[in-house]
Amino acid sequence: MATESESSVANTQADIPCDKEKLLSLELPKPENGPAERTGSTSEDSNPPTSEAKRSVTGLKWFFAYGALLSTVFLFALDGTIVANLQPSIVETFRSEQNLAWIGVSFMLGNTTILPLGKAFGTFDMKWVFIICLVLFEVGSAICGAAPNMDALIVGRVIAGVGGCGIYAGGLNYVATLTTNHERPLYLAGIYSIWGIGCVLGPIVGGLFAQSSATWRWGFYINLPIAALFAPAYIWTLPSIQPLPNTPFVEKLRLQDWIGMTVFLAGSTCFSLAVNFGGTVFAWNSGSEIALLVLTGALLIAFILATVYHPGVPEAHKLLPVEFMKTRDLVILPLQGAIVAGAMFTAIYYTPLLFQFTKADGPLQGGVRILPLICSLVFFALLNAFLMPKLGYYMPWYIAGNLAIVIGSALMSTIDPGTSSPKIYGYTVLIGVGIGCFQSAGVAVVSAIAPPSEVNHAVSIMTIAQVSGILAALSITGAIFQNLVLKKVSSVLPDYPLDDIVHLTTGTGSSLFQALSSELKAAVIFQVTDSIRQVFIYILAVSSLGLVLSFLLSRKRLYLSDGQIAN
Repeated sequence: MATESESSVANTQADIPCDKEKLLSLELPKPENGPAERTGSTSEDSNPPTSEAKRSVTGLKWFFAYGALLSTVFLFALDGTIVANLQPSIVETFRSEQNLAWIGVSFMLGNTTILPLGKAFGTFDMKWVFIICLVLFEVGSAICGAAPNMDALIVGRVIAGVGGCGIYAGGLNYVATLTTNHERPLYLAGIYSIWGIGCVLGPIVGGLFAQSSATWRWGFYINLPIAALFAPAYIWTLPSIQPLPNTPFVEKLRLQDWIGMTVFLAGSTCFSLAVNFGGTVFAWNSGSEIALLVLTGALLIAFILATVYHPGVPEAHKLLPVEFMKTRDLVILPLQGAIVAGAMFTAIYYTPLLFQFTKADGPLQGGVRILPLICSLVFFALLNAFLMPKLGYYMPWYIAGNLAIVIGSALMSTIDPGTSSPKIYGYTVLIGVGIGCFQSAGVAVVSAIAPPSEVNHAVSIMTIAQVSGILAALSITGAIFQNLVLKKVSSVLPDYPLDDIVHLTTGTGSSLFQALSSELKAAVIFQVTDSIRQVFIYILAVSSLGLVLSFLLSRKRLYLSDGQIAN
């Protein structure tokens, strides 16, 4: 991916005009015909690399700007998984077991706005879109922390999800806009590594608060002082970039694809409701469930039509440009991004729960148990960022990564209550290695192989694929786990009402679980473990698909030995 007119970003406190062609819709600069903006190609040639302009935001200013961006990405990632170990305490507080799945899914549902927000970054002042999203994230966090009931908590999670995906998109925007081809993979790896660290530390931090006198509420309040600490860096070091400097505000609003946005968000909501409520709130053959499934299908068709015909919106501004999908790799890479993101979140959500039941861990200790996963993930993500530009091939990373995830998830699908901790550590390390191999590679690759006119579209799709993959994985695995565990535990405790069964499955620390006899505890643990085991079969299935798709990627060289993009 090329960086354009980087000297235009020299003043971080003044508006920096830039042509619409310079930003993604999530939003990377489009290259022009110049030596510093040449987009890479998958070539076996060894032509000398083109020279690039230096990064214009440098020194301490860049250090603080990049650090500020990393802080927001970390908070976004932390908030996405912190509820994994807060759920039992939240359910204990509100006694709203029927809404358990919504604690995690509501945040990801808010994240589906990343596609409309990506368009906003390509239309309005990037800095102010970023700050508005940050404010939304903090407001949502405050609502969650002060929530008097489960409904308020869910609303707060949705608001925080909207703001969170905006600051995540903003972080990618700024890094992509302000870095050169040579250094971009490393800085993107930093973004994704911090995201991975935040995702894995979420359950640990959540467990710490769940077991402390601060209570689970500070799992959400913690976002407020951290954002306040970095506020000066957000305000004074991030440049103000205007994609359409000569376009009036009202005209910018008109350029948004409101029809596409409405249909997309409605469809995402119906899909999430259908998957999460099926078999738990609604019977699969009930009228409500069927209506949700039919609406999901109808809205999908409507979205496809809106994408093809984009009524009232110029083609360049439609919500989901798909012209770039004529290239095979640019179809496969977003699918790979969705697969790896979903696999990562599934492992992060269910591994601590497994340890809580099989090893009698508390929430904090259960979260600590996934540190081997994060260490292997971060190490291989950085290894990929360092070696891939020099070796010049990306297909092997996808093959090796998916293969490691397949092996790790296959081994996790064999667990039982007696499986030793070292074995589980080894299995999750394999999953972490696989995720790290190609999690951060996608954006760097698509920005190099996409045609210059389609770079923004391709990278935008990569990001929405990642978020959609997480939402789909949490929804589907949540439905799998809830349906299986309710059926299995109900067979052990036939006289218990459904709400009590749901409460029992949130962890061994619940009062209901502690009241069971030793024999019943063992039986419940076995059934919960068996349900978690089958959740990892989902990871096995999707990563197997990813492995097959990996062999369809280009075998040609993309980068030259010194890390610059080839001609």
